[in-house]
Amino acid sequence: MDLIRINISLPREIVTELSRKLPARKRSQFIADAVKKHLKEQKARQLAAEYEEAAEETRRINQELEGSLHDGLH
Repeated sequence: MDLIRINISLPREIVTELSRKLPARKRSQFIADAVKKHLKEQKARQLAAEYEEAAEETRRINQELEGSLHDGLH
């Protein structure tokens, strides 16, 4: 895995808790996993919103078509 070193700032409370729960050599992996999980969840929410938008558009079009079909049959 290609790694890039970055500098980030975190609230003191978070760093203190990380230090208590994880050895120094495990913190980067923990943070990377947390960011990866968050990005995956964010992408899933975005896709769900896009699917819902597409479904709403499909429902709207279907309603318009139903109206057109009924108008033509009367």
